[in-house]
Amino acid sequence: MIRTEVKKIGDDEHEVHVQVPQAEYDRIYAVQVDKLISKLKLPGFRPGKTPKGVVEKQFGPQAHEDTISELVQTHYADAIEQSGLIPALQPHLDVPAVQPDTGFSFTLKVVTWPEVKLKPLNKISVETTEVNVTDADMQSVIDRLMATQVSYEEEAGRAAEKGDQVSIDFTGFVDNEAFEGGRGEDVKLVIGAGQFIPGFEEGLTGAVAGDERSLDVNFPEDYQHKPLAGKAARFEVLVKSVAASKKANNEDELAKLVNFDDANALRADIRSRLEQEAEEGSYNSSRDALFDAMIAAHDIKLPEAMVQQDMQHSSQRVMKSMQQQGMEVKPGMFDDPAWKEELRNRSERALAISLLLSAVREDNNVEIAEADVEAELEAQARQYPADQLDAFKNWMKSQKEQMAQLRDKLLEKKCVACIMEQVKTKPVSMSLDAWQAKQDAALGQDA
Repeated sequence: MIRTEVKKIGDDEHEVHVQVPQAEYDRIYAVQVDKLISKLKLPGFRPGKTPKGVVEKQFGPQAHEDTISELVQTHYADAIEQSGLIPALQPHLDVPAVQPDTGFSFTLKVVTWPEVKLKPLNKISVETTEVNVTDADMQSVIDRLMATQVSYEEEAGRAAEKGDQVSIDFTGFVDNEAFEGGRGEDVKLVIGAGQFIPGFEEGLTGAVAGDERSLDVNFPEDYQHKPLAGKAARFEVLVKSVAASKKANNEDELAKLVNFDDANALRADIRSRLEQEAEEGSYNSSRDALFDAMIAAHDIKLPEAMVQQDMQHSSQRVMKSMQQQGMEVKPGMFDDPAWKEELRNRSERALAISLLLSAVREDNNVEIAEADVEAELEAQARQYPADQLDAFKNWMKSQKEQMAQLRDKLLEKKCVACIMEQVKTKPVSMSLDAWQAKQDAALGQDA
């Protein structure tokens, strides 16, 4: 019914010219006029009985616009199918203002996925990372727990000092009026921890249970609740208890403090968690190095429209995340040249990786089976109590977006494994502590 002509205008850009016959235009136009006749109520005519000529004379342009809209919607998909193109983006529609003498035409600008031909993978070299858990890594966690894990024991008559935990009731006043959010009951506060505004905790030093204190303080100029920023305030405080901090003297005491039977059970749990972190670190570092090597080995030219769309979607995700965290999104904050450059680099890398993995899947018939999905769900479910395993898995299966992400993750892992079997690898070992320091340094550079 329609005729299409495909014209290549760039490496991965095409124009699809679509010609609709006059008879098809006339048919749809007649339908649109009939719709108008059924709706119109014109003076001197009964509803639905307005002569066709009268309707066309007064509302012909509207019928024409409705006809064009209907023709495009009707033949849009057919035009793409006839073109043989697979759009990477939503095609751009262009309806010429000047139409042919007969029929109707429109043009679709189509951006397709760039074709990637894989280079011989056995010619590519990758430095992989093997992260190992050492005794020093274990001891570092134990030492950190010994320094930070604290229990508190109430002591009658004890005067509060730095490190003690006090339980308090308080009411805050600004200009002698209690302010919203300035009241608390049975609030646990560690002296010197910096939980409250400057001057508050210091004002409770030396207090004993039963003391009432009036504290004159000032909210910081950059206080997050703007109506209180920089304001002078008074807090009336009742100290209900004072508890001294108690730290473990040995690993068995530490284990009890963090709800383990003994030091052996605590160390086993720590090693298990560190081994999992090391395994993830090994995979992620090796995968990223592999992707870098694959990108370097292939000359991938990305259509600008594809890059721009990905950058826009990334900006929207960042903005949504900031809003969900209660952060202010200021106008123009994404216009910074350095931000745009970083965003472009990330988008270009992500798109290149997607194209390469797609080529690997096609060339090597990489697929995931339902058994793979079930195994991953089972692994994720183990973090929940035994009686909640089935509920978690059933809930996950009902979440289309999360299940799609899970499948994408499994497919990526299979592709990575497939590539790793073919490329030349040079393993490099490092301790978990050294690997973590490397990651921290990289994050510092990104910031």
